[in-house]
Amino acid sequence: MSPTQLTTSPPKVRMPAKTQAEDAATPKARAKPATKSAAKHAAKNATNAPAKTATRARKPAATGAPTRPAKSRRSPEELNARILDAAIVEFSEHGFSGGRIDRISKRAKTVDRMLYYYFGNKERLYQAVLEHVYAAMIGAQRTFVTPPDDPVAGMRQLIAHSWEHYSSHPELVRLLMTENLMRGKHIRKSPTIKDVSFPLVETVNGILTAGQARKLFRTDVEPEFVLMSIMSLAFFYVSNHYTCSQWLGVDLADDARRAAWLEHITDVVLTHLQPTGKAAPLTTGKVATPATRPTSRE
Repeated sequence: MSPTQLTTSPPKVRMPAKTQAEDAATPKARAKPATKSAAKHAAKNATNAPAKTATRARKPAATGAPTRPAKSRRSPEELNARILDAAIVEFSEHGFSGGRIDRISKRAKTVDRMLYYYFGNKERLYQAVLEHVYAAMIGAQRTFVTPPDDPVAGMRQLIAHSWEHYSSHPELVRLLMTENLMRGKHIRKSPTIKDVSFPLVETVNGILTAGQARKLFRTDVEPEFVLMSIMSLAFFYVSNHYTCSQWLGVDLADDARRAAWLEHITDVVLTHLQPTGKAAPLTTGKVATPATRPTSRE
């Protein structure tokens, strides 16, 4: 055997081993692409599966499912109250003619059709506003308990409640001024305002009767006139304090002056009700005309 054959034969002998090694390595090499492919498919499936699940979980939110239960829980009374509150602001600021349905629905966070659904039209909504503010006014004045053995204290409380309600609800004053400019056109159509106002007259009459029985109040007064005196003195201050502040040269919005006005109202009414030093009868005698009224020289 030649040296060349000796040097070349070992590789030939090792070839089968190399081929076996390559054969052993070949399945591993082939397995890697298979493993990568499987991993890709697994990763894709793993990625897609949560995505689909997440999409299904978010789908109700996208369609507004969480909002609908909240709307269904919102009672018609709650929406009605929101519409009324928004309408009070709108009509007190702009009057009946200037009030707009779209601004009311926007403030109430609803749509125009819901206003028409609950109230029919703008005029009925305005009438409902008047009924609401009247009921609130009467209700506030009926919250106090009249002292059974002290009619004077009861009258003081009634005056204070009337004053506080007018002064803390300027929107009520503006609404009533608007309705009076329209000569009570809408309030006449209300079947409820007269009914809710009557108990307040009864309250005044009850206080007067108790005071008259104890000879604390005069007996020739009308409950309606006493009530109107209280309401008018409170109403006028709130409705005219802007103009009166200018021509009087004082700040009628000042807390000290407002407190002093309450004392003034109280003194005026209670002084008028005293049995001593009676004023002239309210409904007897002729009112002097400018032609017959005596002059200062006479």
